[in-house]
Amino acid sequence: MALATTLPGPSSYIAFSKAYRDDPLGAFGQAWKTYGDSIRFKALPGVDVYFVAHPDTAAHVLTSHGQAYRKAPSVHQPLSLLLGNGILISEGESWLRQRRLMNPAFHRQSIVKLASVMTFWAEERVQRWERYPTGSAIDVAEEMQQLTLEIVGEALFSTGLEAQSDSFAAAFRRAAEFINDRINAPFKVPMWVPTKPHRQFMEDRNRLRQIAMHLIGLRRHQENVPLDLLSMLMTAQDADTGSQMSDSELLDEVMTLLIAGHETVSVTLSWAFHLLGDRPQVLHQLQDELETVLKGNPPSVEDYMQLPYTRMVIEETLRLYPPVWGLSRETTKADEIQGYTIPPRSFVIVGTYFTHRHPEFWTAPEQFNPERFTEAEALKRHKFAYHPFGGGPRICIGNQFALMEATLILATLVQRFHLKPASAQPVEIDPTFTLRPKNGLTMKLVRR
Repeated sequence: MALATTLPGPSSYIAFSKAYRDDPLGAFGQAWKTYGDSIRFKALPGVDVYFVAHPDTAAHVLTSHGQAYRKAPSVHQPLSLLLGNGILISEGESWLRQRRLMNPAFHRQSIVKLASVMTFWAEERVQRWERYPTGSAIDVAEEMQQLTLEIVGEALFSTGLEAQSDSFAAAFRRAAEFINDRINAPFKVPMWVPTKPHRQFMEDRNRLRQIAMHLIGLRRHQENVPLDLLSMLMTAQDADTGSQMSDSELLDEVMTLLIAGHETVSVTLSWAFHLLGDRPQVLHQLQDELETVLKGNPPSVEDYMQLPYTRMVIEETLRLYPPVWGLSRETTKADEIQGYTIPPRSFVIVGTYFTHRHPEFWTAPEQFNPERFTEAEALKRHKFAYHPFGGGPRICIGNQFALMEATLILATLVQRFHLKPASAQPVEIDPTFTLRPKNGLTMKLVRR
């Protein structure tokens, strides 16, 4: 029997594109409920987009048939305007070489040395919050962005970025919005055309790159070089060729680590505090673990493995709000998904946000329940039912760094403060660039 040529999906490009512009997650979610785990969307005449949500299909695209896919140029070319050809963007031999060069910096032995950096800046945030009157309203999303930027600055450069955090954050948010708009634009105006959005983006990008280049330049002339991620990247040698990173490669990797390294953890922590805000049972169990293990002390790297429930809170947060809500790929040759042919050069979205809510693999999937991540539960689960950091060879190189950082920060802050919702209004999701709380996240600061 011949294969069907097309997957089911909405027939009206205009209706779906309007729904997508208004609410991307809502549009895909409604289509998922209507058409199932594999869907075809008509994007433009002759151009189709394929969406998949089943863990089997995620594994197919990311691992078993990964050779038939590459990073989607329509997404990563706009991203490259900001990140250059860093490890998040590069492909083929270039990516493999970068991965080999960067692996030692993200080996567990290297990461554990940075735990004290994470807790130092988390404690500094505690001291800052203690100066606020109890019940003060704070924007948790902004606070977490500042904190994680300070940490990634210290981990990369052995210097906090608190002095530049406001200008960096503002420039990054504008640049991220520009990139998101460009990814979704059906027709892209060439960047050499001096439109107002283009000029603003170039100004913001240059500001971000100037910060990175300044700190790299300082290191070039530093006598007593600290052992941080930057020094490891600067001295790393390819085991096969003995080559090191060029200055342009180093800048691209530093930009990638600065942006991805602070953004993913900051949004994860923001959502964690939001979820804990009105789940007293989960909060009390978390507090009990922290009191038992830490006894009022800042967490150390030795404590990290003694805080399973704290890590489970982070993992469940990543299930409900994965920072990267969908993974974009393009077929390099024809493929077959669930009995349907997928033509070459097709755009495929692995819908992580929806896979994490698949009712076949998650009981009461919309509920916040960290107990899903006990070791016993994890062993029973489909490997690709949960993939907040991607999967296969392209899995995020910084995933263990991010998990440790988020766990240690949460442990430090929850020991001393409880954050309560400032409003009964539901928090909206902004899927621009990463999955952020829309318009920030205002909560009330209460001392314990």
